[in-house]
Formats: sequence, structure tokens, C-alpha cells
Amino acid sequence: MTHPRLALLLGATIAISPLALDASLPAFPAIAHTLGVSVQDVGLTVSIFLLGLALGHLIGGPLSDRYGRPSVMFGGLALFAGGSLAIVGAESFAALLSWRILQALGAGFCLVSAPAIARDHSSGPEAARLFSLIALVTFLVPAVAPLLGTLTLELTSWPGIFALMAAYAVGIKVMLRQTLFRSYPVRPDRTKPLHTLVTDYRVVLRHGTAMRLLYILALVFSVNMLFLTHASFVFQEWFRLSPAQFSVIMAAAVGSMAGFNLFNSWLLRHYGPAAILRATVVLQALATFYLLAVTLAGPSLELFLPGVLLAVGTFGAGLPNIFTLFLEFFREIAATASAMLGALKFSAAGIISAFSSVLVGGDLWTVVLMMAVCSFAALVLVWDAPGAVARTHEAEMAA
Repeated sequence: MTHPRLALLLGATIAISPLALDASLPAFPAIAHTLGVSVQDVGLTVSIFLLGLALGHLIGGPLSDRYGRPSVMFGGLALFAGGSLAIVGAESFAALLSWRILQALGAGFCLVSAPAIARDHSSGPEAARLFSLIALVTFLVPAVAPLLGTLTLELTSWPGIFALMAAYAVGIKVMLRQTLFRSYPVRPDRTKPLHTLVTDYRVVLRHGTAMRLLYILALVFSVNMLFLTHASFVFQEWFRLSPAQFSVIMAAAVGSMAGFNLFNSWLLRHYGPAAILRATVVLQALATFYLLAVTLAGPSLELFLPGVLLAVGTFGAGLPNIFTLFLEFFREIAATASAMLGALKFSAAGIISAFSSVLVGGDLWTVVLMMAVCSFAALVLVWDAPGAVARTHEAEMAA
């Protein structure tokens, strides 16, 4: 299968996660009104989803290495669709949160299997370009998801958004069965002993350079998730934008990520993934420091928005390079390594965004400060990352 076609299939599958997150954002005020909670409380649905994704990665990764990619991915799509339909009938905020976890578990199964499939088909710079293509496809969904959410909200009500998510998952399952998994082995070539479902994680945890990359990913992703968690509050309540205007802002943020992703594909012809990763983290840190200055001076939308677009957009170039660098260390346990990567990324972002939901309390400054702290920590870790990656590869080749 050609890389563009594989990227389209895997990107569309991974996109169930941003669909679940972004399509519901315009409906936060409506959900809050219906269930009798605040908009900040509804922001917890993002945190819960991220934590569920982390758990889905931890469970799904080893299962994917042992039982094969198709079984785990199809199971994940079924869980996601079932959780989405259950949310449609949720009559309380507690019920919504509970079913959101099931939905996230299913998404986690899919997200952990997709990078492993990509790694099965490529390596090195070729893998970086494939991951970049997958990310580009994935970015298309969050670009239109808020608009779809707004349109669905106007035509029906907020439960209709979750019905749309279920329909998307069913459609992806049919598409995968007819294309990628028509001739894909149901089980991997070798059956792994059961004890490796746990011991493989130990291999990842003991790899110092890989764990540094993992921490960097968790921090830069947390910047994006802090923005996503509080986007409705920032733009619909603080800056008083309408749902339609808010959807345009969210589409612009995704467009920024897609633009950086395309730029990354060009940069990979001239520079290594580690050097590009460091540059993107530096840019994100500068953007968050700019947002701090703008917020202190009294924020206006005209000054605030460019900083947000830069801070969020750089992730589009950083993500494929982190995936490439990280998975190169674990060729034989790609899904388990991907599981650890996703679990730490989503759990850290979930905890940080949940913590911020408690702290924000109607204060824009707190959101921006937490974004800046995360990006600064990532900057410290990434500074010597290119050298650390090179030294580790040299040591492993010499061993």
C-alpha cells in the first residue's frame, strides 16, 4: 500500500480523538445549561477523555503487539461508538463523564495501534515523512469538527454531536475492513509470551533518552490541551465570541498546525528530526512568553490570537518528529512503546488540564501562565536532545 493511502487511512482513524474533543467544544454552554453545571465544569470532560485515552493506550498497546493490530483497532472503534451512543442518552453530568471514559478507552485502542502500523511499514526518515502525512490528514478533522459541532447544535441539540461521533466510528470500521485489513494478518507472526505484556514496559521505562522524548511530548501536548480545555471560556466568555466565530478560531488553530506540519515535511529534506524538534519547542516557548506579556498588558483579541496560533501550531511540526525518534529505539515492541508514549502524553495533559480547571475560576492569566510553565519545562529538556539521541544511537550500534 502506498504511503499517501496508508496515511489517509491511519489519519482518518486517529482523527476520532480530535473529533471527540473538538466537535463538542461549541456545545459546552448548552451542555452546562442542560445538566445544571458551569462551563468550567464541562471542561472536565476534556480531562476525563484524556485520562481515558491514556488508559486505553496502556491496555491496547501490549494487546496489539500480541493479538495483532486489526483486532485491537476494531475493538476500539466498537467501544468508541458504544460510548458515544450512551452519552446521547446521558441524563446527568456524572453519567456523561462515565460514558466519556468508555469512549476514550476505545479511542486509545485505535490511537496506539495506528503508529505501530505505520512503524510496521517504514523506518528512519521515511517514517518521519509518513508520520508527517498522517498528522496532516489527522489535522483536517479538528479543522472542521467545531464547525460540524456548531451546525449539529443548530439543527438538533448537543446529543446529536455524539451521535455523529458514533456514526463516524462505524464508517471508519467499514473502510478499514474493506481496505487496510482486507489482507492484513489477524495475528502477528509470532505469539508473545503473556509476561511480556508487562515486561516490555520495563524496557521502555529504562531507556533514558526515549523517556526524555516522552516527557517533552507530554509537556508540549499539555500546552495544546490547556488551550483546548479552556478555549470555550477564553473565546466565548472572555472575548465574547459567538459559537460560529469560535468555530472559525478553532479552525484557524488547526490550520496553523497543518501549516507547520507541511513545513516540517520540507524541513526533513534538509535537517534531522531531533534538530527540527528543538526548533519547534523553542518557538512554542517564545509564543507562550509573548502571551504572558499580552495578558499582563490587558489582552485584546487582535494581539492574543497570533500568540495562540503560534503556540498551538508548532505542535504540528513537533509531533511527527517525536514519534519517529522515540519509536526508532523500539522496533520489536512498537505498539507497546507507542502505548507508553500515548499514556504519558494523555495522562499528563489530562491531569494538568483538570488541575487548571480547578484553578482558573474565570481568570485568563492562570491559563496562560500554565501554558508558559509547560513550554519552559519542555525547552529545558529539549535543548540537548539532538546530542542525546545521536549518542544513544552510537552506543546501541556499538553494543
